[in-house]
Amino acid sequence: MTDLNTLTARGIRIAGRLGRIADGVAQFSGSLANTCALADLKMNRFLTRADQWATASGLDDELPPPHRFAPTSVDPRSPLELDLTSGEVTTVLWATGFRPDHSWLDVPVRDRTGRIRHDGGVVTGAPGLYLLGMPVLRTRASTYIHGAAADSDALAGHLHSFLGSRHR
Repeated sequence: MTDLNTLTARGIRIAGRLGRIADGVAQFSGSLANTCALADLKMNRFLTRADQWATASGLDDELPPPHRFAPTSVDPRSPLELDLTSGEVTTVLWATGFRPDHSWLDVPVRDRTGRIRHDGGVVTGAPGLYLLGMPVLRTRASTYIHGAAADSDALAGHLHSFLGSRHR
């Protein structure tokens, strides 16, 4: 399972909501800890309701025991600013939420409706730029959580080939 705790344990720095970029410096909201605590609360409420439903439906013997995740640990030194020109940042993973809004993307990859042009998540006209988690990205299952695994595998393979061709 990949959650924020797993990512931070692997050395990935988590930042809050991007406020703006000025002169190559990304500035972030200071509400990351509160946002994570609220997300944990909502997730656990949902899981409790799902467990109650399973019990009421007589499924306890058919399902694995309930699992709860550890609360999200947020480093109090989470960055409020990052100099994007320093060379320290090598990868950006941008989670935009449930409503796609790509208006911030200053790369000519959007169609007239604002959607990003892509082929199975490989963005058209922007080598090295990828999409993941979009409805029907590669298959109908892309819309669902379990569908992201196959999409991730396919895009990881493409990215591996892309990076390998650049180093040759």
